[in-house]
Amino acid sequence: MKVGIAQIKPKLLNIQENLKKHLEYIEIAKGKGLDLLVFPELSLTGYLTNWMTPTVSISEGSKNLDEILEKAKGISLIFGAIIEYRGQFYNSAIFVEDGKVLGIHRKVYLPTYGMFDEGRYFTRGKTFSPIESKLGRFGILICEDAWHLDAYLEYSQCDYIVIISNNPLRGVGERSSIDVWHTLAEIPPLFFGTPTIYANRVGVEDGIIFFGRSRIVDGDGRVLAEGKEFEEELVIAEINPYTSRAMRFRSATLREHLNALGKDAR
Repeated sequence: MKVGIAQIKPKLLNIQENLKKHLEYIEIAKGKGLDLLVFPELSLTGYLTNWMTPTVSISEGSKNLDEILEKAKGISLIFGAIIEYRGQFYNSAIFVEDGKVLGIHRKVYLPTYGMFDEGRYFTRGKTFSPIESKLGRFGILICEDAWHLDAYLEYSQCDYIVIISNNPLRGVGERSSIDVWHTLAEIPPLFFGTPTIYANRVGVEDGIIFFGRSRIVDGDGRVLAEGKEFEEELVIAEINPYTSRAMRFRSATLREHLNALGKDAR
């Protein structure tokens, strides 16, 4: 699978400019023959939407969503947006394939500490449900989700793990937030032999600096591609499924986990 990460700098609350950038990256990705293109968390809106959240949300039938669906024909796509459903708003990852919405992951764990206040504005998702694609089975984590081990266990039989985030730069040296997030991206390969696609944004909002450094990690833990710090770019790599197959066969952790689930595990 040839995959790309659109490591972009969304403009806060400017959904039209962000939409334009999405369409441009989709066109570039299709020209390069990518099978899958992944955008960061809340790529369509920016992060600190706060009390303006309802003004930049989308729902089924939204014109902005229809434009992405039309442009994305011929490529699979994951992007971040705010989904409205019955007056509630969800920090979501939308999986698009063949011009249709294949699945939506709603962020389960909403950070409400330090500089984060997501619980004030969003309703939490309830489940970690794999999305079945023509490219394989995907498990999607949105930022804080990646700190919770139950999510990885729910996705243990996925072919790919995708982490989309708005990770700010904090700390220095080996235990900076960059190092910590790269370590989290190694959990699926380490325990389950599953490749990880980690898409992080760049740019600044209200003094918060987002560092980028997106990564594509193979099933054996090798870093196939990595984005620059603070710069927009398209990060591309090709993932070989046979590497993951070999690593999953060797994973005693995965085998014992599936044995514990029982013979009906899927």
